[in-house]
Formats: sequence, C-alpha cells, structure tokens
Amino acid sequence: MGWPLAWDQNEETAIQSPHTGTKVAWGGPPVAPKQGRNRQRFDLAPAGGYQQAEVERLLSLGATRLEVGDDGTVVLADPDGNEFCVRRN
Repeated sequence: MGWPLAWDQNEETAIQSPHTGTKVAWGGPPVAPKQGRNRQRFDLAPAGGYQQAEVERLLSLGATRLEVGDDGTVVLADPDGNEFCVRRN
C-alpha cells in the first residue's frame, strides 16, 4: 500500500495514508477465533496493475489463496483467516 507506519507498540500496529485520514489498525495475539466471513474486508488494487506479482508476494508473506472470482479478483486470507481481495486494474 505504501502507507507509513503510524503506530507500532505492545503488539498493536497502525498505518495511515500519507494524505492523512483514518488509520488502519490491528493487534497481535491473542486473536479471537474467527467465525464466518468478515463483514468488512480490503479490496486491493496493485500499483501498476501487476495483480499476479502482488498475489505471489502476498502468498510468500503468509497469505492463503481462497478463490478466484469470475472477474479475475483473487480472494486471499491473511494468517489469521481474514479475507481480502486483490483486484485487476
């Protein structure tokens, strides 16, 4: 995403757009068990349109491939099982 780290302390991390606005934050262990699909998730559009390269990079960092949609969107899950999408541009 290219967003700078805004907070990283005591198992909590946050990033924020360089244009300011809302921070995106997450915490470390213990993580509550996940039940069902997330109501909210990220849809990522890789810079330069290099979807496959970004999917491969995320897989190398611990993501899991869940499915590929009819429109080519790749659905992945982070190591905690939270879904996110990598879209074609």
